[in-house]
Amino acid sequence: MLSYKHGYHAGNHADVIKHIILIYLYNFEKKTNNSISYIDTHSGNSIYKYISKYMDKNKEYKNGIKKVQNYKGSNILIRNYLTTISKITKKNNYYPGSPILISSISNKKDKLFFCELHNKEFDLLKINLTKFTNTKILNLDGFEFIYDKVNNENSYFIFIDPSYEIKKDFNKIDNILDNIDKFFVKSKILIWYPVLDILENDTFIQSIRKKGISNIINIEVPVIKYGDNVGMQGSGLLLINFNNNSIIRNIKETINEIQKILKQEENITKPKLRYL
Repeated sequence: MLSYKHGYHAGNHADVIKHIILIYLYNFEKKTNNSISYIDTHSGNSIYKYISKYMDKNKEYKNGIKKVQNYKGSNILIRNYLTTISKITKKNNYYPGSPILISSISNKKDKLFFCELHNKEFDLLKINLTKFTNTKILNLDGFEFIYDKVNNENSYFIFIDPSYEIKKDFNKIDNILDNIDKFFVKSKILIWYPVLDILENDTFIQSIRKKGISNIINIEVPVIKYGDNVGMQGSGLLLINFNNNSIIRNIKETINEIQKILKQEENITKPKLRYL
């Protein structure tokens, strides 16, 4: 896991989808909360320059942010996402990761915790978030931190976004879901996962259904037709304890709109939005 660099994938279709939803949900929570305690379990360094050895290698951002950055449509979630990025980057020479996105839309009362286990990424993250005074940057495992920090007496907004380069990440997600009632009743949780192998993905979703968890919404946005293709075929999100009907309505409109922009072929699997 420590060899992983998000810079190789920054700004790709997965980042676009997860960050549109993340910004929307954070702003939604701000409407009814004077302050938010936020945890990002896998933060990265948060600034990914387009001209760099990492982003230049695969150029995944060309099938992500570069497809959507000139969006002229009316979808508010997409427009807010692009406005947030524009305010942060100004010259548009880098893609901002979730720590700087959330720090930029937070207020001084919010308490933000960013976990990054990779030492060099951790050091860069400290530099990149220097101007934000409401952040705490931690050089540790985000999965372990949430169990140390969160219980049913307090409320957190938790963003879980591991690389899934090791299968144990899926097991750790499974463990979190098994402990919703024990630790996370008052917390809002957003979990991202990649859609890779379709059979494994179906097994993953079915295992969640069998847990019988209430208040869990599943989103999937394919960028190609699901099948036997190699590589990431789309992105999935699990939304836990987000129960407002307007959230469902706004996200449904957004994923249909964003798929039209990000799709890599015409014959494509439709987006999914469902309670599990």
